[in-house]
Amino acid sequence: MTTLAEKRSLALAKAQAFVRTRKTNTPTTKTDVNGGENAEASVEDKNPIRPSSFGLRPHFSTVSINCDKWYQTMDEKARLMLQDPPSLADGMDRETEKNLRFFGCSLIQEGAVLLKLPQVAAATGQILFQRFYYLKSFLKFRYEHTVMACLLLASKIEEEPRRTRDVYNVFYRLEQLHKLRDSGRTINDDTAARLKPPPLDISYVNTKNNMIKAERRLLATLGFVVHVKHPHKLICAYCYVLRAHYRTDLIQRAWTYMNDGLRTDMFVRYSPETIACACIFLAARTVQPQVPLPDKPRNWYELFDASDTDVHAIALMLLNMYANQKAVSWREMDEKIEKLRSKIEASQKAAKAQLVAQKLTNEKKKVEEESDRDDAKKRRGKSRSRITLQISFAKSKAKTFTWSATKRFSG
Repeated sequence: MTTLAEKRSLALAKAQAFVRTRKTNTPTTKTDVNGGENAEASVEDKNPIRPSSFGLRPHFSTVSINCDKWYQTMDEKARLMLQDPPSLADGMDRETEKNLRFFGCSLIQEGAVLLKLPQVAAATGQILFQRFYYLKSFLKFRYEHTVMACLLLASKIEEEPRRTRDVYNVFYRLEQLHKLRDSGRTINDDTAARLKPPPLDISYVNTKNNMIKAERRLLATLGFVVHVKHPHKLICAYCYVLRAHYRTDLIQRAWTYMNDGLRTDMFVRYSPETIACACIFLAARTVQPQVPLPDKPRNWYELFDASDTDVHAIALMLLNMYANQKAVSWREMDEKIEKLRSKIEASQKAAKAQLVAQKLTNEKKKVEEESDRDDAKKRRGKSRSRITLQISFAKSKAKTFTWSATKRFSG
């Protein structure tokens, strides 16, 4: 019976037998024996035996969940992406593109209220909507499906999931209300009570399927980077640091500015800390009485890593939105988009027809060239046959002449 020490020595011997070291060439002459030993020792020191990394390497790709990739100050590529969205390249003017962003975010906000989602989920959906249409065009992907997909995905991200049926029902109700409003009718409780639910027909099934497909497309386009940092809590924390937390009207006004700013693209351009500082900065000047905030020896928002230029730019963006933004009509937006889509389809059809015509002309040229080659080959073959016939005729003539000459000479 083997003892524990014998088992250990046996296991050690097996382990040493499995270890394979790298061998060096043995010295052949007597003069380089010491040098060869030193070289072998140095090789063993430089290349120690390392454990195998099999099974330790990750077999998946890594994705950065840093939301800084969406900010304008990130790099030149992000700056160009924010200056020239894909919709402009498809022929849409900047004003229509801006109105579509505003309208889509408004629908997400109204839908979140009807679905009884928290404001954080509504903010997440609007930011995802803004990000998506800085990568894709409004003319290639319908904003109605994207709005529903953003609501559905935001409810899952903020752990307040809603069913696809509920999201579709809410969107159908919003469409009815907007069409009544565009027609000039007054909306009250009686009018809302008369609205009918969506019929359970094939369009209902198709719209639900389009919503699910749009959600997958949204995730794939964003690279599954759906992490969003919100400045909601930062406003309260900053007001507490500034000793203005007792002014609830200041906090409420800053909160309102931040929620209204979701309809613009400032959450794609600036960090949440800068946005929170800009909302407090603007709210302190619009509440009554105004709240004096420290500006000496430096402005108070520099404490929170916000620059003077960015804070003023966000404040001006909010004021311009309140001053210039008009109510967007659902019908007018659909008509504009359909016109642009028809133009794009016509241009695509013309380009396709031109491409087909070019291919046909190229094929015709190839056929003509091949026929010319065949004709040339036939001509060369005929000329060669004539030459061979002439040569054979000349040879036969020469043979008959020599035969008659020899016969005459012999006779």
